[in-house]
Amino acid sequence: MLILYEIYFLNFIEREYFMLIAICDDDLNFIKTIKEHLSFYSGEHNADFEIHTFTNSQNLINSNIKFNIAILDVEMPGCNGIELGKILREKNHHIVLMYITSHKKYLDEALNLNAARFFEKPIDSKRFYDGLDNALKRIDNTTIKFFLKENNASVRINASDIIYIEIEPIGHRKTKVVTEEKTYISSNKIAFWEEHLISSLFVKTHKSYIINMEYITKYENDIVQLDNNYNIPVSRNFKSAVHKAFVRYMTGM
Repeated sequence: MLILYEIYFLNFIEREYFMLIAICDDDLNFIKTIKEHLSFYSGEHNADFEIHTFTNSQNLINSNIKFNIAILDVEMPGCNGIELGKILREKNHHIVLMYITSHKKYLDEALNLNAARFFEKPIDSKRFYDGLDNALKRIDNTTIKFFLKENNASVRINASDIIYIEIEPIGHRKTKVVTEEKTYISSNKIAFWEEHLISSLFVKTHKSYIINMEYITKYENDIVQLDNNYNIPVSRNFKSAVHKAFVRYMTGM
């Protein structure tokens, strides 16, 4: 059951760029190569990566760490990388998947999981760094801190946890912020959210709605379904922009 909190003041916005990355491959030499590429990339882009390595799927499945990115070998004994990706996505809706394989035959299955990039062995470093660029665009670690009117307690909301934002129908002065766990009422107008939520993940579908494309489970002509639960209208004036944004999101372009 969703609980309503009234938010009366936005305190600040802070951005964090710390990423938890899992590498799963049964080839230790290849794991070493990927770690070297990640180390080089983090130095060039001032990104802070905490890297965890796994040589089999089950150990990664058993991990309680909520990874931002998983770099997976497709062909491994037991549970292959495609099946592993499905399990990881069920555990963590936001995880970004990157696949590595010696064969292109798995490409369609990887695309069905909305993988950020599909690489062939041996790794081309430029393509790998471009793939990381694409993966990081999908991750928004923006944290928004609020004060609650009832008890003056502070609440932090990760932008990636926001499913959608809607203008409150009465008065049009407040917005409803729907997250995975709770619904908040904010005194900020929808223009505020347009300014502070990144366009690679969020798009305005209607004058009254902003959605997080991570949660799209069905996209029709004038309706977007989010999280298999919320049906959000796509108005005629926003239809073209929504389509372009969704294509960019899916292709990483």
